[in-house]
Amino acid sequence: MNANNDIYLIGVGNYTEVIIELAQECGYNVIGLYHYNSSRNGEIVMDIPILSSFETLLATKDIKNINFAVTVGENLKRGEIASLIRKNGGKTPSLVHPLSKVAISSKFDTGCFIHAFSNLWTKASLGSDCIIGPYALISHHASIKDSCYVTSSSIVGSYTLVGKNTFVGLNSIILPALRIGENCFIGAKSNVTKSFVSNSKVKGNPAKQIKPSNEI
Repeated sequence: MNANNDIYLIGVGNYTEVIIELAQECGYNVIGLYHYNSSRNGEIVMDIPILSSFETLLATKDIKNINFAVTVGENLKRGEIASLIRKNGGKTPSLVHPLSKVAISSKFDTGCFIHAFSNLWTKASLGSDCIIGPYALISHHASIKDSCYVTSSSIVGSYTLVGKNTFVGLNSIILPALRIGENCFIGAKSNVTKSFVSNSKVKGNPAKQIKPSNEI
């Protein structure tokens, strides 16, 4: 069922199409897709067939040493599914676009998607299952924990720590040496000038807390 450069994708949505191309640009052969809805079995997405549901995959197949990419955009769910794959012996290789800039001293864990023209600067670090969008910059000595999503053209300043499952919206800036807690949501075009605790929802310039009743 597997060769070293064969990979299967979990999740079938618009972002899955992005990861199909990313995987191919990284030299992988995308064999098939697994969805949550078994009624879509046999459908074709960008010339790739939907083989079965994710639940059926785990129930009926030995996935040891098989490559998977989890294309779910929701941070917490992506991390949970990727962890379950690894627990069952599957592999979740990081996909690093050849046009990204990754410093020799930077580090990233398994299951990350690092898109074209993004930049991981000196001693920047990523946990597992992170997404770094095109043209995003993770500055030197910054640390991004597991299952974060830093979207396109955003900047995480040097020495900043971003807690797990945090979403950083389009074209946002987090200034250096700040602490952003877990499960935070930073709205698009935000200028984050101070630290925020876990579960914060912020937006604006400068970024401020949003009341729970408000939309971001």
